[in-house]
Amino acid sequence: MYKFTLEKEQELLGRLLLDDEQAFATLFNSYRNKLYGFIFGITGSSEIAKDIVQDVFLKIWKTRHNAHKVENFNALVYRMAKNAALDQLKRASRESTALSTLSLVSDGRTSSDPFEDMKATEIQLKYELALKKLPRQQRMVYELRHIEGEDYGEIAKKLNLSIPTIRSHFRNALNTLKGSLFSFLLIILFRL
Repeated sequence: MYKFTLEKEQELLGRLLLDDEQAFATLFNSYRNKLYGFIFGITGSSEIAKDIVQDVFLKIWKTRHNAHKVENFNALVYRMAKNAALDQLKRASRESTALSTLSLVSDGRTSSDPFEDMKATEIQLKYELALKKLPRQQRMVYELRHIEGEDYGEIAKKLNLSIPTIRSHFRNALNTLKGSLFSFLLIILFRL
């Protein structure tokens, strides 16, 4: 990481206002490794840390015309990275909870109680129907991630899509399935 004086940093930010890609590259190269380490410390994932570093600097580039408002670039970059990492952890936690719920349904477990088996069969059928109703791309991503156990990078390569797009498809599929199954499960519970 390069150490900039406040004046040099302000000069680079001023050049960003003029769409200076070299100034942007200098800022990116000076922060990326330290920022990666910081994010990796929060998430524990190399893949997520790389994605967040890219996302942070993509946002900086897209909002470069506000660079003149930045008083402390270092604080801004680390705050953006921390917020993105925490958001990612929250998303991962929600996805994990949803996956646990859906895996019970998709495993097709049976019990010794015929009434429980009947409910499980109904839930399984509803799950399969909801899965079939997903848009093709979402269904493919969901099946590769949840059923095949592939990571986002592998899926992105297979489908020739970006990792953020894969994450979005997976999250949307989970939300749709949860919504479909939640209302159905409530109906079953209240029939008891």
